[in-house]
Amino acid sequence: MHAAPVILVFAAQETEVRACFGGGAIGPSRDVAGFPVYETAGLAVCQTGLGRRSHNAATAVLGHFKPEAVLSVGTAGGLNLDLSAGQLIACSHVHHAGARGAPEETPAFSDERLMTLALEVAGGAGIEARIGSAVTVDEVVWTSSGKADLHAWMGHDVVEMESYWIGKAAAAADLPYLALRVVTDQAADELVETPAISADGTFDVNAFQAWIKDHPEYIPMFAQQAERQRLGLGTLARFLSAFLPRLAGSRVA
Repeated sequence: MHAAPVILVFAAQETEVRACFGGGAIGPSRDVAGFPVYETAGLAVCQTGLGRRSHNAATAVLGHFKPEAVLSVGTAGGLNLDLSAGQLIACSHVHHAGARGAPEETPAFSDERLMTLALEVAGGAGIEARIGSAVTVDEVVWTSSGKADLHAWMGHDVVEMESYWIGKAAAAADLPYLALRVVTDQAADELVETPAISADGTFDVNAFQAWIKDHPEYIPMFAQQAERQRLGLGTLARFLSAFLPRLAGSRVA
């Protein structure tokens, strides 16, 4: 068993991991149960990779740490038309899209005290934030029509791919949990799949450059997408730079 961090954070992609450390360069990781974990005093951040990999990551890594709180952080697609890039959502609950049309499954719930603290810190930092809900999917929702269809199910605010699984693992370990998502692509935005992002959450610059060379018609779309991503990740980094030290200092357990 490793030394216990106060806070254990799970993030799918390397850009989201960097946001946990202020958005800049991150130090070396070490392998914990087959997943990269980055650590500083009182904080451990695990890069889970995309989708259901996060369930394996959370379950395995929680077996090596005994944190006081568990967070799922990252970017998300907006489902509500009134959400814009850069807005922060503290997710009160997260459903899995697989429950649609099936008997109701209990969602993953965030801890009320952690949500309250998140909104307090965001307000103090001048960051637009609100409580909402999320739905976790196993495949990216690429189209605006797909987002509208998903929103019509239960009125969730954002869509992402990991928070349900991490929340369920935290609940099984009887640990306070918080899902935090910042909006990047908006409800009306169309997305285009590229080979650049791998299942483990890393971005292959060379693969993207080769792909976009063959598909120059998508350059304007990706330029807009990159700007929304920059805005969202900047907001997330600014928020976490204030929130994580505050949370560690509050001794949440």
